[in-house]
Amino acid sequence: MQDNFDLAASKRKVMLIDDEFFIHDLVGEALDAFCDVISVETGDDALMAAQHWTPNLILVDVEMPGIDGYETCRRFKAMAATAGVPVIFLSGHDQIEDRLKGYEAGGEDYLTKPFNPVEFRTKIQNVLSMVEQRGELKSRVEDATQTAMTAMTSMGEMGLLLEVLKNFNTCLNCESLVDAMLAGLRLYELQGAVQIRTPDGKLTKTEQGMATPLEESVIDHMAKMERIMLFKNRMSITYEHVSLLVNNMPVGDADRCGRLRDHLAMLAEGANVRLQGILAMQESNRRGTAIEQTVIRISNALRDIDADQRQSQINTSLAVDEAMDQFDRVLLSVALSEAQEAYFSNTIKQGLDKILNSQSNAIDLQDKLTTIIRELKSALAK
Repeated sequence: MQDNFDLAASKRKVMLIDDEFFIHDLVGEALDAFCDVISVETGDDALMAAQHWTPNLILVDVEMPGIDGYETCRRFKAMAATAGVPVIFLSGHDQIEDRLKGYEAGGEDYLTKPFNPVEFRTKIQNVLSMVEQRGELKSRVEDATQTAMTAMTSMGEMGLLLEVLKNFNTCLNCESLVDAMLAGLRLYELQGAVQIRTPDGKLTKTEQGMATPLEESVIDHMAKMERIMLFKNRMSITYEHVSLLVNNMPVGDADRCGRLRDHLAMLAEGANVRLQGILAMQESNRRGTAIEQTVIRISNALRDIDADQRQSQINTSLAVDEAMDQFDRVLLSVALSEAQEAYFSNTIKQGLDKILNSQSNAIDLQDKLTTIIRELKSALAK
């Protein structure tokens, strides 16, 4: 695990909020090698501690004395100093309703107790790595947002939709299609997550990078529900291969909200159609490669057959000539009458002529085989 982090650098700061002391010991032992862990028992204590000690990650129990984990998370997200700090919930419950509450509160992940220390350590390392990557992407997102604002002043909402759909046509793989959908959301000043599903797996991203496990679990759940779902200021749109989750629908502006619903539905449908085209193109390429390899093998086999048969014809002609020479010599050594000699000679000659004629008939077939080989080679060269 240490290969993923520079342990010589400053340790990451992790705040654990839990009223069960054995959890303090378990978390401290799992993270000690690469984290400084501060443990508190209640949400109020955590909020006070954060005024003097800003963590890189917050672990919070859902059920605690005083304010619960969800409210604690909301208050951390409302504080400027900790608004961007990822929050992971710890709970003994694992229902979709509990996960949705965590997502609504702004959490990044949801872990159920009891947890395996090794798996827990790996997950925390992944979250901290994701936070570092998001920091690197922040400036890019700000630049993209500025570009989106400029575009908004010169294009109407329908124009934006047409621009996004046009950009879909340049996407040649799943990654570029997801990025184009996220760029479309930015043009509408919206934030959310995009998921595409293919036979090879699924890809879920936000404009900050790869989606958190909690974001992915929520969009997975919404993908099993109705095509368009509205809950508070969030909206999900689901097609066969594509799901779109918007986190900041302008519910205070009913007219714009309705227009966005229609536009985003068309955006998601357009992405679904384009993804089907990408999958068909990829399948066609795979089949084309397989066909090309098969044609090469057939061409090589036909070439070998052609060479063998032509050599067989040559060998047969030589054998017939040699047989006639031997027969002529035999006739000279045997005392036969002219009639007998003519009879035997004609009989042998007729038999050998039949052999040669059969070989001659095969030449036409052999020439056709040679033509096929040339055509296959020409097709492979294109």
